[in-house]
Amino acid sequence: MSNPKRLSIEYDDGSKTSIDFSHLDRELRSALADLKLCPHSASIRTFKHYLLLQWEGWQEVIGLESESVELLRYYVVRRIEDSGRLSFDVGADNPELFIVTRLPRELKGVVVAGASGMSAYDFSSETERWEGIFESGGKIEYVKYDKSKNSSDQQETPEVPLCVARLREALQSELTQRGLSAGELLALEELRRIEAYREIARNMGIRGKEKQRDVYAFIELLVEQSATSKKKEAKE
Repeated sequence: MSNPKRLSIEYDDGSKTSIDFSHLDRELRSALADLKLCPHSASIRTFKHYLLLQWEGWQEVIGLESESVELLRYYVVRRIEDSGRLSFDVGADNPELFIVTRLPRELKGVVVAGASGMSAYDFSSETERWEGIFESGGKIEYVKYDKSKNSSDQQETPEVPLCVARLREALQSELTQRGLSAGELLALEELRRIEAYREIARNMGIRGKEKQRDVYAFIELLVEQSATSKKKEAKE
């Protein structure tokens, strides 16, 4: 089924009005798709969660296929070269482990984004642990975050919400420049959405760690959450 261009309404008195189909929000478009009047909007996401790794002036996205994701620990191991280790509780017997090779001690924080919202973790603190001797295979660990030692309200410190707020502000600025609302962007056909996401990601300084499509999916999550937030504000 091809995508319609305009939606027309005819009234009892014979008058008609129409609107560009791309201006319809996602909920209305979905309802029309259920009536088989247009195709369902294809989802760009291929993972349930996405991680945004943040350095000074550099951000990377990677997908994670798990129902729940919570950071357990982030630490940097120094042997000959530094390597960072992100350990996540994903609701399984064993945690999910990601190795960070790009400037691991300079990693500022990580944002976990999913359909239910975003969690942010700040790596501004550091505890050094020395073990063994370099030449005999020993190591030094720089612990940047440890759930067992960080307070339960660590995510509620002023710095962490500010990180998420800046992402949302940057997205809103991009939407404003394009004269689009979040709902209008989500209503576009997939190729047009991807084109917009590519430009938005470039301007926001977000890159893919492994796949470019992960970047588009992360941006779409931000857009969806923005659309949801606007609807809640309108109801209030």
